[in-house]
Amino acid sequence: MKRLFLLIILIISFSNASVLINEKWEKGETLLSFFEKNDIPLSLYYNLDKPDKELVSELRAGTPIQILKDEYENNKIEQILIPITEELEIHIYRDKEEKFALDMIPLKYEVKHKTLKLTIKSSPYQDIVDKTGSHALAKEFIEIFKNSINFRRNIKKGDNLVIIYDQKYRLGKRLGFPLIHAAMMEEKRKEHFIFLADDGKYYDESGKSQNGDSFIIPCRYKRISSRFTRKRWHPLLHKYRAHLGIDYAAPIGTPVRAAQSGKVIFKGRKGGYGRVIEIYHGNGYKSLYAHLSRFKRGLRRNRRVKKGEIIGYVGTSGLSTGPHLHFGLYKNKRAINPARKIVLAKRLSGEKRRKFIKIVRNYKKEINLIIQRTLVAMNDKKH
Repeated sequence: MKRLFLLIILIISFSNASVLINEKWEKGETLLSFFEKNDIPLSLYYNLDKPDKELVSELRAGTPIQILKDEYENNKIEQILIPITEELEIHIYRDKEEKFALDMIPLKYEVKHKTLKLTIKSSPYQDIVDKTGSHALAKEFIEIFKNSINFRRNIKKGDNLVIIYDQKYRLGKRLGFPLIHAAMMEEKRKEHFIFLADDGKYYDESGKSQNGDSFIIPCRYKRISSRFTRKRWHPLLHKYRAHLGIDYAAPIGTPVRAAQSGKVIFKGRKGGYGRVIEIYHGNGYKSLYAHLSRFKRGLRRNRRVKKGEIIGYVGTSGLSTGPHLHFGLYKNKRAINPARKIVLAKRLSGEKRRKFIKIVRNYKKEINLIIQRTLVAMNDKKH
């Protein structure tokens, strides 16, 4: 049976020889160079299948990693954990024969459903941080309201806000970004609501889209060959698999267009992604276009491109099983599901709207209860 890193605390408590070392992934480091540096067989990397090699190419500088060593045996490495998404991590360990092995395993965490109600004293952003210590929550709140509320001009001291959200926790610390389900912000004493629908996008209570930073599908395609997922158990391979983007299967040479206006920040080869273009769009957003056959002639780094402008052509460069475009989208260096930002309709209709109205009704009840409980608590303090 494989030794699970999650039992590491028990291992340490029963063996003074085991030492847990916390490090951070170095800038410019690759999994291959990490293996070389730590005398781990390179075959572990070469034996990975193409999707896993593509996934580990996304390892980011600063990612916290954990290494368990035996200090009585010249600091021999026993196990290593390297998170690669908010759901998966690389687990390197020694098997029964004391040989290194590698698995992708789920990150263990708990999700807490949380609510926040506060009255503005300084600014929504600062007050959320002061109350919760979470800059991520403050950023997400400002992000979903930024196209409907002028925070600089119209939000005053005494205005109220409510947030209903989920937050992941691992080893007692916040993990990743919160998921806001519903929120209310007062603006000149008028309540503004935003809700998360089943399609992963935000709408006001009438069903009008609030995804102002909307992106277009970057190419014509025959089918979606792989969707975004942070963790999925593959029923045939019997392993966990993550895919931080959307793959659009299309013939070689199909034009690839900028999904949103921005500045080209990278053009060249990038590991398993082959020929790649990256565009920065502002507000922390970056898009990635991989496996291209070629770039548009004249396209250069630092050049500004417009939404819908051709930037390259579909190919199969890098680690690719067939011609397709891998389209990745990042917010503040964190991979997000591009489908959540691709807006095809400005307003919900039909059955989607009917389901959404039920969501609105339930969350508005919860928000009103939160406000009422706060008022009762304030009155109790006065008396």
